[in-house]
Amino acid sequence: AIGDSEMAFLQFLAILYIICQTKAATGRGALRLVRNNYYSTVQAWNSGIVEIFYGSTWGNICDDAFFAFDEADVICHQLGYTAASTYGNTGTITSYGTDLNSMLIEDVSCSSSDYLVLLRCSVTTQYSSFCNDHSRDVVVDCYTTRIWDNPYLGQIRLTGGEYSNQGLLEIYCNGEWGTVCDDDFGGTDARVTCRQLGYNDYYTYNTLLQTGR
Repeated sequence: AIGDSEMAFLQFLAILYIICQTKAATGRGALRLVRNNYYSTVQAWNSGIVEIFYGSTWGNICDDAFFAFDEADVICHQLGYTAASTYGNTGTITSYGTDLNSMLIEDVSCSSSDYLVLLRCSVTTQYSSFCNDHSRDVVVDCYTTRIWDNPYLGQIRLTGGEYSNQGLLEIYCNGEWGTVCDDDFGGTDARVTCRQLGYNDYYTYNTLLQTGR
């Protein structure tokens, strides 16, 4: 027979909600897509003006001579998509309006298009007058296929978060995706999780109660 304590465990599962970050000095490094000054919640859009949370604010990325498909691919990876189908700037792609946030980074250069997080690439915050014009704000259009559409055993993902660096921790096991139980889960585990996702560290993690077995 199942005891009361075991029944309580079966009815209320403690699952994990994690927020990952890049190096603390650069903020959490989250990305979001913006259209006509509205940003996508729960990673719903696959195209738009790219904003990054850098330092303590949201702002834009400059489309300069360094920015190309490698960098666009990494942005799409961080947003959960397989690759970029195209990229440009708000000067040439006008359907997403004008983003009036400040330009935060330029000279984005990725040595590999396989990176999962944009701030794995080199960037500079000392942007030139070339990037002062909002017509240089980076725009990407990602393929709609997700990086977890063809999962491998042990692959992890964050789902249901407002931004790309946060959400419920899920793992692919026994042919299906499922949540991870908060059973002796600690800071080291959260750090390893975020590093597997391409981030440097975790910002915070919390336990959420979910009804079910």
